[in-house]
Amino acid sequence: MKHVEQIKSFVLFLLVFLSLILTFSIWNYTPDYQNIEDSQVEQITVGAKKELQDVLIPYRILSHQNGSFLGTTSSAAINRVMNAIKDMDALELRYLQGNLSEEKINNMVHSENQMTLFFPAEVPINVFRSVMKFNQSELPEIAFSHLLIDWSNLEQTNTLEISFISKEKQTLYSTVVAFDEQQFESTFMKAIQKSVPYQEIERPNNLSLYVPSNPVNLVQYTYYIDEISPETFKDILFNDANIVQKNNDSNTYTDGMAMMTSDSGTKTINYVYPAEESIVEIKHSELIEDSYDFINEHGGLTGDYRYSDSNVPSHIIEYQLYLEGLPVYSSTTSTRIVVTWGGNQVFEYKRPYYSFGVSESSTRQLPSGVEIAETLKTLQDIDDLILGYQLTPDPLKSKVYTLEPGWFIIRDGSGSRLSTELVGGTQYGLE
Repeated sequence: MKHVEQIKSFVLFLLVFLSLILTFSIWNYTPDYQNIEDSQVEQITVGAKKELQDVLIPYRILSHQNGSFLGTTSSAAINRVMNAIKDMDALELRYLQGNLSEEKINNMVHSENQMTLFFPAEVPINVFRSVMKFNQSELPEIAFSHLLIDWSNLEQTNTLEISFISKEKQTLYSTVVAFDEQQFESTFMKAIQKSVPYQEIERPNNLSLYVPSNPVNLVQYTYYIDEISPETFKDILFNDANIVQKNNDSNTYTDGMAMMTSDSGTKTINYVYPAEESIVEIKHSELIEDSYDFINEHGGLTGDYRYSDSNVPSHIIEYQLYLEGLPVYSSTTSTRIVVTWGGNQVFEYKRPYYSFGVSESSTRQLPSGVEIAETLKTLQDIDDLILGYQLTPDPLKSKVYTLEPGWFIIRDGSGSRLSTELVGGTQYGLE
């Protein structure tokens, strides 16, 4: 029994010693953590992404030289010109004139050694910076509908004068770019080599119209269209597609905050997020950039869609479908993507969910623009007279559409086709 106390002391010492070792080990222990990779959420897209410059495209190029007009709507020619503009470095943008009259604009367009790019809607200069480089860090919040390239002094100065005309605001701004003759011949002049003769149709106190002088041969297409499932847009547009409910009777999708409807007849969808409705003023340039970013994020530019119209107070930007350089219109479906911007994101999104697939083609001849203009009762109340395509579904074949070339009058950004048969013996009617 005399060793009991010694044994107790030894056991107590051992326990204390082990406790110290365990504590020290805990303090100094570093677990071998494995790197946990962030889970990647696969982004859903419906088409290829594009550059902003791909939607800022003029619908016509017109050149005036030796007293004559040559014009083209060819995508190849327009792309060549736009690529040449991308290589420019513009000097200071200068304000030249306000209250620009229609007569002054007409005079500038038919000045000698002048090329004019016609845009379907006013393009903010701060958006056009994605195409043309300026040496100014800040540009004014202006927009333009006509871009004029003057090569009158090219031989003497190796420079081009670039003018920006706003039809809406009646303003004129100008800048100068360095450009040599060899560059000019291989870009701008080559682009208009296959241009056709155009004629100016003057209108009192109004901008002139410019139309082909001779009959035009265009291709008529029959397309088998592809469809993007509305379910795909549901997964793209709603924050959590898992909670979205569908009403099969009305083809309506909703998550309690936003709503999307699809129309199988017109092959369009309409998405609305009421909480984002906003009356806050937004700059024109920001509207275009935001709407483009929104569409492009999911590859929504599923064809040759071009910026075509804007309503800045209502926050609306529209993109028109083109084919072979000509706008496509339809009375049975939509050929435009329309974005209404809200406070911080989209408020409304309307668009087609079809794209063109395999095609068949044949050639048709249309009357000259001069002939068409002579048949119209008045030219004063229209914005332009252009060639385009009418998209029509085949009544007997599902998913088959005809793209028929024709003449269209433009009013307030919308195109109305002129009928191919004479009405009343002397006048073309609207279809």
